[in-house]
Amino acid sequence: MNTVNASTGFSPFQLHIGRSPRLIPSLLSRSPSPLQDLGLDAVQAERFLCAFKDDTCTAADNLLAAKVDQAEFMNRKHAPERAYSVGERVLLSTFYRRRDYAIEFVTS
Repeated sequence: MNTVNASTGFSPFQLHIGRSPRLIPSLLSRSPSPLQDLGLDAVQAERFLCAFKDDTCTAADNLLAAKVDQAEFMNRKHAPERAYSVGERVLLSTFYRRRDYAIEFVTS
């Protein structure tokens, strides 16, 4: 959960929680308040939420850019599709065609 994803540029933990995980636990006792647990006051909490939103938007932008790059790379290998006209004869592959047919015998 703390490994940075190549597509988003963020770790899943950071996008879900809004910060990177602590790898070494704190030796001090923690207070029960979530904001105090992070050591935040109201102004710092506002900054934290803005940074969290920015990280999420940046990750979404990075995913979109990765999708565009993947499509461009894939399209480089493909030749343009050939247009067929009506009545033109073509060969079709039956490799993926289902070959097992359920045959029911009806007796009267």
